[in-house]
Amino acid sequence: MTQASGAGRGDPPAPFFERLLTWIGRVNGAVATACFLALTAVVAMQVFTRFVLHSPVLWSEEVARFLFFWTALLGAALSVRQRRHFVIDVRMGAAQGPMGPVGRVLALLPDLAIIAFAVFLVVEGISYAQIGAFRTGTNSRVNMALVYAAIPTFAALTTLYAAGNLLDDFRRDRDIARNPPPAD
Repeated sequence: MTQASGAGRGDPPAPFFERLLTWIGRVNGAVATACFLALTAVVAMQVFTRFVLHSPVLWSEEVARFLFFWTALLGAALSVRQRRHFVIDVRMGAAQGPMGPVGRVLALLPDLAIIAFAVFLVVEGISYAQIGAFRTGTNSRVNMALVYAAIPTFAALTTLYAAGNLLDDFRRDRDIARNPPPAD
């Protein structure tokens, strides 16, 4: 994706949705980093209390697992934003020249599949989190709705990021149609 401001390159300012996705991506990255740092601190404390003090903190393993869950899902959403997720390129002969109509449709399939799966996960994840509202962690007493909320959060972020990728693809394709690359 292009930078949000386009400053210094002569590009027009980015559309609102792209700027919004950039801001959400920064917040997502900051929260994922905070979860990872908290996970590291909890695990370090767990190792220290268990092996040095010989008096383990009972809730630390459970909280570490919950933080890992959040960190992994927030990181997975960021990988969609940055197009670093696993995709099999189904286009044939794309390296030889511009894509035809079939190639353009095939290029959209990964993001469309991601959106479809993510929308399903939003719906099911909300139901799962609601069920978790009546449960708590055994040792930590953390309400499981807070843990399970990672699923619809991941799915909502993934839906937004994949939609942004699709819009970026349409915008890029339109720009290529207006200014085709020079012939060899």
